[in-house]
Amino acid sequence: MFIAKIKRTVKKYSMLESGEKVVVGVSGGPDSMALLSVLHQMQENYNLQLQVAHLNHGFRGKEAARDAQFVHDMAQRFGLPCEIKTFDVPSFKKRSTLSSQEAAREVRYQFLEDVRQRFHASKIALGHNADDQAETLMMWLLRGTGLKGLGGMPPVRGGIIIRPLIETTREEIEAFLTERSIPFVVDSSNQNPDYLRNKVRQQLFPLLKEHYNPQLVKRLAKTASILRIDNEYLEYKTQAMLDNIIVSRDSTSAVINSSALLALPVALQVRCMRSVLEKVKGNLKRISATHLNAILKILSNDKPSKVLQLPDGIRVEKSYQRLKLTRHQSAPLPFHYSFTAIPDRVRIQEIGREMHFAIVEGNDHAGSDNNARVACLDEGKVVMPLTIRNVKPGDRFQPLGMQGKKKVKDFFVDEKVSRAERKRIPLVLCKEVVVWVGGMRIDHRLRVTKNTRKMLTIALKSENRSQE
Repeated sequence: MFIAKIKRTVKKYSMLESGEKVVVGVSGGPDSMALLSVLHQMQENYNLQLQVAHLNHGFRGKEAARDAQFVHDMAQRFGLPCEIKTFDVPSFKKRSTLSSQEAAREVRYQFLEDVRQRFHASKIALGHNADDQAETLMMWLLRGTGLKGLGGMPPVRGGIIIRPLIETTREEIEAFLTERSIPFVVDSSNQNPDYLRNKVRQQLFPLLKEHYNPQLVKRLAKTASILRIDNEYLEYKTQAMLDNIIVSRDSTSAVINSSALLALPVALQVRCMRSVLEKVKGNLKRISATHLNAILKILSNDKPSKVLQLPDGIRVEKSYQRLKLTRHQSAPLPFHYSFTAIPDRVRIQEIGREMHFAIVEGNDHAGSDNNARVACLDEGKVVMPLTIRNVKPGDRFQPLGMQGKKKVKDFFVDEKVSRAERKRIPLVLCKEVVVWVGGMRIDHRLRVTKNTRKMLTIALKSENRSQE
């Protein structure tokens, strides 16, 4: 009955296709162990290849080490490959100014994505259940949010993240584990009353279930599903309207036809404005409903011109029937990071980017040739120290496919990279030799060949915070 219900959810949301490779995020707790057990039983029918992944966040000392060993042992029992990694999230939290939960979530999602890419998987399966969904809706409601927040966690996000247990309650999961004698571990931090989710779970929900609705979880989970569908429709309508309101757009600005925007229903006005802001800014961090309302207010005002300054250097300028949004790009501070061993990840805070490093066996870099943001180098030719910095006068390298060396400056000119943007492009050097112009071209001498035994892969990514 339990497994049949999960299969219906998988089919309903088209979560899996035959022959797929799937990374399973396993903490060792009840939800993830139920997920692992179910997917293992579905493995033959779907012809799945499963990869277990576990991250030790570095918060709980011996208890976290116990959890990692438990996951390793259970993966062996299931006969599945397992990747376990320890990351110093407390230190990352201090550098990033995120909360403990936000920092842990960001690192965890990045870890799972890194495993997915190395495993060449198409999906990442997570153990979020109906209770998690109901709690998420309630948390957003308490904080204040729109339809997107009230829609909770999508069953499928970006065609990659899947949540097969999203329509299954915690009570059903615990009954399944008991019936099958499936072991699990308990995370003591789930009892910490300092976290809002724990307060909602341990204090608010029992009260609401006892005095108002015993079926609270199912009702809230259903409500989240309804609101998510409505939100998806409004997002679809918003994207369809953008072509009518955006007059022009480039990498740092956009011009909007104010009359066309104001002719839309208010709900679409707000959504269109938010979408344009996201395109110009690159994200919606620090942008609130107050900012969106302020923009719409100056549009409906009789004054022909007005300027607003939004967070992170966003300038909004009204001029008669046009509204221009511009992202101010100040020159980044010089940066210089040096390492005597290959790091896992380097945050280049001066330019808001990250580099992720991995050593991969073999020389198969299929799929990377057409991806400029992932460099594949012959690991045997990499000489320490490794340095990441911005360009300096006189820097040279041998672009992939070329016979001789070339000034990085001339390479930028040929590639039509603006002067302002050049300072934002990180160079990777090995013992003072430029081996990668970040996101653009590797040095020919470190290319992967048939004689390569191991590859060093470097992925250049933006610092966008992961979602639920």
